[in-house]
Amino acid sequence: MKKIILLLVLAMSLPMMAQEKCDKPKHEHHKSRAEWFAQMREKKLVFLVDAMNLTETEKAAFTVLFEKNETETSECYREMRVAKKFKSEEPTEEEYKNAVKVVRIQTLKIAQLRADYLEELEKIMPAEKIYKLYKAEEAYKKLLISDMSRNKRVEKK
Repeated sequence: MKKIILLLVLAMSLPMMAQEKCDKPKHEHHKSRAEWFAQMREKKLVFLVDAMNLTETEKAAFTVLFEKNETETSECYREMRVAKKFKSEEPTEEEYKNAVKVVRIQTLKIAQLRADYLEELEKIMPAEKIYKLYKAEEAYKKLLISDMSRNKRVEKK
């Protein structure tokens, strides 16, 4: 009889324990989304600088350009996210047109920002290091994807 009561108590407490786990934020060591993105941007910067073997002068100039480019590009992506969020469950044709227009404009703006960024990089470092930047950006994306898939596997267990 005691075993049955113990099992019932345990069975009733499991959903509460599971709920407590789900209520915790995924990145509880970060105070805000902005702080988390700032930390991710800093990690990316360190990764790229290491991969390109920059001198101190190049590193200082690159850091300024990188921060400016990341900030402006992030703003474009934010504009696209905002435009894609409709106010009603059944958006009108006008809302769809507006979202498509904003996405088109922001996509072109991102391409222009990237072109300007690369043009500025050519002024501060040799082409070999810019090429290393391309490779480092690809490697960083793969690293993030790998980390995300590893985290998903851990969460499922």
